[in-house]
Amino acid sequence: MKKSVSVVAIVLLASSLFVNAQERNFGVIGGLNYANIRGDRTDFTNNSWRTAYHLGVFSNISLNDKMALEPRILFSSKGYNDEIDFGEFQSQNGELPLTQRHVKYANRNSYLSVPLLFKYKLVDNLSLDLGPEIAFLLYSKDVITKVDGEGYFTKGDVPQEGSGDFFLDYGAMAGVTFYFATNASIQLNYFHGLSNLDRKITIIDSTQNNSVFQLSLGYLIF
Repeated sequence: MKKSVSVVAIVLLASSLFVNAQERNFGVIGGLNYANIRGDRTDFTNNSWRTAYHLGVFSNISLNDKMALEPRILFSSKGYNDEIDFGEFQSQNGELPLTQRHVKYANRNSYLSVPLLFKYKLVDNLSLDLGPEIAFLLYSKDVITKVDGEGYFTKGDVPQEGSGDFFLDYGAMAGVTFYFATNASIQLNYFHGLSNLDRKITIIDSTQNNSVFQLSLGYLIF
């Protein structure tokens, strides 16, 4: 319940920024995520980068000729790819036959993300962006993407899925924006997660942080 209230409070805060600014520009934004994890958990996983997406709305609030604020509300898919080699811990009863050693899967995490970027204009068509982001996990699942033969798993299996229970993630975002038209821009940002995604797991002591590159197209509607 407390986490649900937090989500509502953040959305209302972002909305108030949209409404109360003297100069307002509203638009839509979307593009690609290139996501992975950092931390000591990567010492015992075969994780690799996963291509996903983000989509949402933003407002560009002019502060002066050089500076602006840009709050966003995004649906953002993060996570990572991984590979399991069952040959390393093959079961003795044959339930996981040696004919299927390697299984690849994608960890897909869906977030409600709220970045607040401070934008500084370097030149007329280019700005430097920096600011915090908080995100709430809406849903999480693992999907089998490839197997090397017949066995226990098949492509498309979902061995784990469930509600994210609005689990909080937070971090910092930095990047650049290039304005190639009056109402359109292309943006490259990097999100550096600072919260430990494994902090709810009490049986092991490990760290896992989101790491996401974002390539976005933004279009101002009015």
